[in-house]
Amino acid sequence: MPQIPLFPLNVALYPGVTLPLRIFEQRYLHLVSETLKADSGFGVALIRSGGEVGRASVWPLGVYVNIVDWSQGEEGLLHVQVTGQRRFRITSTSHAEDGLLLGDIVWLPQEAPKPIPAECDGLLAVLDELKQHASMLTLKFDPVDSADALSWQLAQLLPLDDKVRVELLAIEDPLVRLADIASNLDRWARE
Repeated sequence: MPQIPLFPLNVALYPGVTLPLRIFEQRYLHLVSETLKADSGFGVALIRSGGEVGRASVWPLGVYVNIVDWSQGEEGLLHVQVTGQRRFRITSTSHAEDGLLLGDIVWLPQEAPKPIPAECDGLLAVLDELKQHASMLTLKFDPVDSADALSWQLAQLLPLDDKVRVELLAIEDPLVRLADIASNLDRWARE
C-alpha cells in the first residue's frame, strides 16, 4: 500500500482542476521542494477538523496533484499551482517528524472518458454561469469535453457541504455523478 504526503485544505479539489496554493509553513515548503526534485506529486485532502495551519484530520478521500507552476512571492511565500490528477482513499494517517501528514492510500479506479449526454445542456449552462463568478478567477479549468470533466468542474464550483463534496469524489461513474448533481441542484440551491 503506497504512502504519500498529504496537504490538508479547507477547499476540496477534483481531478482536472488547477488550484493556486500559498505556502509558508516549513513542512510544506520542504514538501514542494522534494516534489519538484523528484518530479512527483502529493495528495490533497479536504479538512474534516482542525485547520490548514497546525494539525488537521482529513476526510478519507483525496486527489493526487502535480505541481504545474510555481513562483517565489514576497516575505517567503511560495505560490504554487497544482492540478488534480487521480483519486485515492486514505486507509490510515501518520505524521512525519516535521508534522507533515502522511497517508497510506489505495488508488481509486481511473475513469474512462464518456461523452456529455445531450440532456446535460442545462448543467453546461450552470457551469458557464459559475465560471463567470468573480471569486472563481483563481481557479483554472480546461475546456469541458467529457462527462467526467463536466462533473468535476461542477463539483468544484457549486457551494456544497463538505460531506457532499466527498460523496461526489467517491462516485466512480461520471454519468452517475452528473445525475446526482442534476437531481440535487435545486435542493442545494435552497440550502
